[in-house]
Amino acid sequence: MTKRNVMIRMLTSRLELGASLFDDAEDEECEACEECEEELPNFDLAAMLGEMPEPDEMLTEGRLVTTETRVELIWEESELTGMAGSITAVGFHRNNPALISMMRTGTVRTAMTFEEGKRHYCLYNTPYSDFEVCVRAVRVENRLLSDGVLNLDYLVEIHGAQAEHCRMNITVKNRE
Repeated sequence: MTKRNVMIRMLTSRLELGASLFDDAEDEECEACEECEEELPNFDLAAMLGEMPEPDEMLTEGRLVTTETRVELIWEESELTGMAGSITAVGFHRNNPALISMMRTGTVRTAMTFEEGKRHYCLYNTPYSDFEVCVRAVRVENRLLSDGVLNLDYLVEIHGAQAEHCRMNITVKNRE
C-alpha cells in the first residue's frame, strides 16, 4: 500500500434540468433501489444539456492511497462545501477504472456510483433528512494514475426535486 499526501483542485459546476431521472413505475417494483443498475429511459439527452456555468474552484489537501487492486483519493470536507465533519473517498478498482465510487462518511453519508451511460440509486443521509438520489454518468474520464486527472460529467436528482447536470473535474498534485 502506498499513501501520498496530495493537493486536490476541484472544479464543479451545476445546471438545472427539466426532466426526471427516476422512473416511478420501475421504482415501485424494485424493493432494493440502491442496488439497481439500469439504463436510463430514452430521452433526448443532448437537448437537455445546456451550456454549463463557470465552475466553482476548491483547493484542499488529501491523500492518494493505492494498493495492488484499488485506488482512492480521500479528503476532509469543509464548511465551504456544506459538509463539514465528513470525509469523501473517490475510488476505483484498478481492473475497472471507468467505474467510480464516491463514499462519504461523517455528518453527511452516501455511496454514489458513476458508470458511463448507467443509472444508479443511492441514499444520501444528512443531519436534516435522508434522500433517495439517482445518478447517471454521462462521461467518466479517469486518468488519475497517469495524469492526476479525474473528470465526471453526470446527472443527479434528489427524488422529487429538480434534476441537475453536474461536472466535477479533479486534479491531483503531490503536496510540496
